[in-house]
Amino acid sequence: MINLFLDEVERIAKIFKEIVKKKHVRVYAQYDTDGITSASIIAKVLLREGCNFELRVLKQLNSKAIKDVVYTENDFLIFLDMGSGQINLLKEIIEKTTILIIDHHEPIKYEHPNLFHINPLLFGENPEKYSTSLLAFIFAKFVNPKNIDQIDIAIVGAIGDRREEGIKVGAIGEILEEAKALGFVSVSRDLKFFGSNRPLFKVIAYSFDPLIPSIYGNEAAAIQFLQDLGISVKIGEEWKTLKDLTNEEKARIADGIIKEKNGLIDFSEIFGEVFTLSKKPEFLSDSREFSVLINACSRMGESDLAVRLCLGDYSVYYKAMEKMEEYRKQIAKSISLIEQGKIVEKENGIFIIGGKEIPDYLIGTITSIILSSKKPNKPIFGLAYDSSINMIKVSARKLNVDNINLRDILVNVSQELGGEAGGHKDAAGAYIPVGKENEFIERVNRLIGEVNAKK
Repeated sequence: MINLFLDEVERIAKIFKEIVKKKHVRVYAQYDTDGITSASIIAKVLLREGCNFELRVLKQLNSKAIKDVVYTENDFLIFLDMGSGQINLLKEIIEKTTILIIDHHEPIKYEHPNLFHINPLLFGENPEKYSTSLLAFIFAKFVNPKNIDQIDIAIVGAIGDRREEGIKVGAIGEILEEAKALGFVSVSRDLKFFGSNRPLFKVIAYSFDPLIPSIYGNEAAAIQFLQDLGISVKIGEEWKTLKDLTNEEKARIADGIIKEKNGLIDFSEIFGEVFTLSKKPEFLSDSREFSVLINACSRMGESDLAVRLCLGDYSVYYKAMEKMEEYRKQIAKSISLIEQGKIVEKENGIFIIGGKEIPDYLIGTITSIILSSKKPNKPIFGLAYDSSINMIKVSARKLNVDNINLRDILVNVSQELGGEAGGHKDAAGAYIPVGKENEFIERVNRLIGEVNAKK
C-alpha cells in the first residue's frame, strides 16, 4: 500500500511542477499548527519554483467559509489540512479550475481530472502515521530534493497535531529517524515541560502538558508548589530555569505532580522524549514550544507571525511571544470558567458549555486539556459560539474509548440539526446552529449509548 501511495504523491508532484508555471497559485491552510507548518513548507516549495502565490489561513473550511475562497479558471488552488472531508463543498470549484488537496482527515472519495488529492486514507494507510505537515514534506521532497531542509518544520507540525488531537508522536518514527540522521533533530529523555530559558515557576504555572489544574495560570501557586517540594525558585538573584534543575529535583517535581493529580497521571506522562531542533536558534529549538507558539499566534489572530517564524523570519519572535502570553492567559481564564460549573456530564459523554465565554478558537485546545487532565472513560465535547459565522463550534476528543468513532457521531448528529462535521475517529469537529446545543447533547448521548449497547 505504501508504495502505491508514494507513487501517487510522486506523480502529482511532477504534474504540480508544470501547473505552477502556467497558473496563479492560491494556498488555503487551516489555522492550527499542522496547517500553518504545512503552509510554510508549501510556500518554500513555491518560492524555490519561482512562483507567485497568495496564502490565506482559514479557521475552517465549511459552507460559510467557502464563500471566502477566491478563484478563476487561471488559478491553481491548494488546500492544506482541510478539503478531504469537504469535497462536496469544492465540487463547483473543481469543475472550473485545478485543485490540490493535502490532508489527513477522513476523505470523501471523488475523482475528477481537475482534482489532485493527497491523503493516505485513500490508500488504506494508518492515519496516525501522518500529519498534513508530514504529507506536505513528503510531497515537497518529490518536487525538489532541496526541500529536505523543511523536515524539522514538518516534525513541529506533527507534534502540534498530536498534542491537539491526542495521538502519540511515536507514530511518525520514519521521518523522525531521517531528521535525526540528517542532524536536524536530536532526541533526549527529560521532563515534558518546555521553556528551558524561562523562570521555572512560570513554566510550571503555564504548562498544559502535563497540566496541573490546581496551579494552572497561578504563578504564586506554582512558587508554593516548588517550595513545598524543597526546590528553590532562585539561584542567587536570578530565577531558576528548567535547565538549571538537577535530575533529583526533576524526579521530585514528577512525584509532586503525581501527588497533586491524585495518581491520575503516571511518570511516563511527565518524563518523555524531547525533540530539539538542532538547526534552529536556541529560542526556537524546543519543538513543543515552537508548535505551541505557532498555534498561539494563529489562534490569537496573528497567523502571519506564525508563518514568518516557520520561514525563518525571527524578527517577529518577541511579538509572537506576546501572543503566547495572551494565549496562556485566555486558557487560564477558560479553565477557571470550567471549574465554575461549565461542564455537563451525561451517561455517555462529557460536555463543556463554553457559550460566548470560552472563545471558539480555544474550545478545541480546552477540550484536549480537560481530556488529558481527567482521562475519562467517555468522550468529551466542547461547545462554543463562533461569532464570525453565527454558529456553535463543537470539538470532540476521546481516549481509551475504542468502539466510538467521533467523526461518524458528529457527522450523523450535526446533519440532523442542519450543521456539518469532519475529522478523525479520535478527534473531530462540527458546527451546529445556535440554539440547538441541548438537542445536540441529548442526541449525541443517545447515539453513543446505542453504539455502546452493540458492543
